[in-house]
Amino acid sequence: MRELENLIEQYINIRRRRHSFISTGLAVKALKQIVPTCPVSDSDLANMIADRAIDHDLPVSFDLNAG
Repeated sequence: MRELENLIEQYINIRRRRHSFISTGLAVKALKQIVPTCPVSDSDLANMIADRAIDHDLPVSFDLNAG
């Protein structure tokens, strides 16, 4: 689980340099490409991503199931 948390942190750090918000849908999709056998559900992963984004004062778009 720690590895997943580190990947989320890396994703947030990269995205915050170029974007003004974090999309949970895009983040889950990107992370599932890196960790296809992710040990948590998509919605739990989205919540983990949102928590880290909020810790970095980034707005979050909760669009996991959009489109």
